[in-house]
Amino acid sequence: MAPFLFLGGCGAATEAPSKQPSASAVAEADAGKGGPTASATADSADAEGFSQKVNAGGDDGRFQFEYSWPAQVSAIAPLAARLDAEREAAYAKWRGEWDEAQEDTDMPDCVPCRSRGYGKEWQVVTDLPRYLSLSASVYTYTGGAHGMTVYDALVWDREKEVAVKPIDMFRNAQALDAAVQDAFCAQLDKERERKRGMPVKRSDKPFDDCIAPVANSTVILGSAGKQSFDRVGFLVAPYNAGPYAEGTYEVTLPVTPALIDAVKPEYVRAFQVR
Repeated sequence: MAPFLFLGGCGAATEAPSKQPSASAVAEADAGKGGPTASATADSADAEGFSQKVNAGGDDGRFQFEYSWPAQVSAIAPLAARLDAEREAAYAKWRGEWDEAQEDTDMPDCVPCRSRGYGKEWQVVTDLPRYLSLSASVYTYTGGAHGMTVYDALVWDREKEVAVKPIDMFRNAQALDAAVQDAFCAQLDKERERKRGMPVKRSDKPFDDCIAPVANSTVILGSAGKQSFDRVGFLVAPYNAGPYAEGTYEVTLPVTPALIDAVKPEYVRAFQVR
C-alpha cells in the first residue's frame, strides 16, 4: 500500500507497508461520496483485482483509506461480496472517526490529532484446487507519531463455499502451539539475530524470551506443492516479538506429523507432510 503521511505540529510522519496494491483495477472515490461498490465475476479468466483509494482533507487533518483484493477473490462472487461488505463497514467507521476528529478543537495546531487512516490489502498465500488461502496486512492511524500494522487471514473452501480462519482448522490454539513451539522459537530467534545483528540470549526481559505462537500472531497456510497445505506461517505484528522499530516478524514452518495431529478431523486431508 502507498505510505500514509500525516504531518503536523505534534507528530511526525507515519509509515505504512511499502508494498503497492497487487490489484489491477483501481477505483478512486472522493471521501464525501463514500466508497465504490466492488464488482465481482464468476469467470476467473475475466476477473480483475479491486482497489479503492481515498485521500481527502488538508491542513486541518487528512483522511486516507485503502482497501484491495486480488483477481482470485473477484472470481469467487460470494467471497468478493463478503470482503466488499467488510470494506463498506470499515469505510463508514473510519470516515466517521475522521469526521469526529475534525470537530475536536482542543488542540487546533495538532494536524495528526485530527487525521485518520486505514488500509487493508489482501494477498494470495496459495491457491489450491479446493482452497484459496489469503492473508491481509491492516494498517491503522489514529493520530500521533506513527500508525500500527496488524494482520488478518482466511481460507475460502470452494467445495463448501464458506470462509474459515486458518486457526479454526485446528483443534485449538494449545494443540497448534504444542506442535510448533520449539521450531517456532528457534526460527524466531534466527530472525531476531538477523534484525539485531547479534545473538539472542533468552531471558525474561521484553523481546528476549520466546512467545506463544498463536496468541501473538496471525496464522496463515501455504503450500510449496500446490496440492495441499504443507507449510504454516505466523505473522507477528510489531511489539509482539520485538520493538516497533524491528517491524513484523514472519516465521514459516513445514507441516509435520505432529502438526497434522493438531488439525481438526474434517480438515486433515487438506494437509500434507513436506
